Amino acid sequence: MLKRTLCFSNRGFLRCASQQLVYETEVDGEKQARTFPIEDLGFVVIETSQVTLTAYALQALAANNTAVVFCDASCMPSAVLQPLMMHSTAQKHVQAQLEATEALKNRLWRQTIQAKIRNQATLLAKSNKNASLRLMNLADQVKNGDPGNCEAQAARIYFSSHDLGPTFRRDPDGVMPNAALNYGYAILRAATARALVGSGLVCIVGIHHHNQYNSFVLADDIMEPYRPFVDDIVLSQLELFVSSQTLTQPMKAALLGTLTTDVMIETMRRPLMNTLSYTTASLVRCFTKEEKEIHYPEFPDAQ
Repeated sequence: MLKRTLCFSNRGFLRCASQQLVYETEVDGEKQARTFPIEDLGFVVIETSQVTLTAYALQALAANNTAVVFCDASCMPSAVLQPLMMHSTAQKHVQAQLEATEALKNRLWRQTIQAKIRNQATLLAKSNKNASLRLMNLADQVKNGDPGNCEAQAARIYFSSHDLGPTFRRDPDGVMPNAALNYGYAILRAATARALVGSGLVCIVGIHHHNQYNSFVLADDIMEPYRPFVDDIVLSQLELFVSSQTLTQPMKAALLGTLTTDVMIETMRRPLMNTLSYTTASLVRCFTKEEKEIHYPEFPDAQ
């Protein structure tokens, strides 16, 4: 089932009643209320500090494995509420995750980077076939653990080959469309963390990323091959995303649409949000040594 995404940008009050999320607000002096079944919700984005939430509502959303994303004063995602455990055999899965050898994690990282580079190449093929072929060749050169840092080499080719203007640099504080990419990646990160928790894994132990101040290193690992789908949203509507130096509501709506865009995984066409759970379930089977490869998505026209 495809879960809904809600985004709240105006002053209001969120509470829970009879397993419904109730949003109360005031319009022209009259109180209005809308209800949403909590079981249908995958993501709730809170864009303003003028929204008040009850603890009971947060508990109900966490119990449903609904990711609640909080934004800062610039409306950029800054924090996410995730349940600690959601899977019935979480202890078994976490134990396998903690016992994963360096050799296994290095092999999984190779698969992850290869999938990312190939998706970058597929997206780039729309505008620059020569650079796309370079990326495909580079993907074949990735070794376990990516000691040659093919990921960074691919990133330089990838971003320099898109028509983003001579002054574009991919950095957290750069000019548009960087802010749009960062917003989309933050939503994708929350979605990946939600899927990992739903598969009974903990985000604090990664297969490659290591940072004592980062509680989402595994999400940062697994989301890598999904990043080009955010890029595609921005690049396919570039006029929209360079029309303003600040994120607008139409931009955010388009980026939230990444979660429902169709992707291919093996022979199945599925919404990206559902595919994330397919990927994280395959990661569990790699940790428990039932499978040897993580299943990552591709663009529909890549098959």
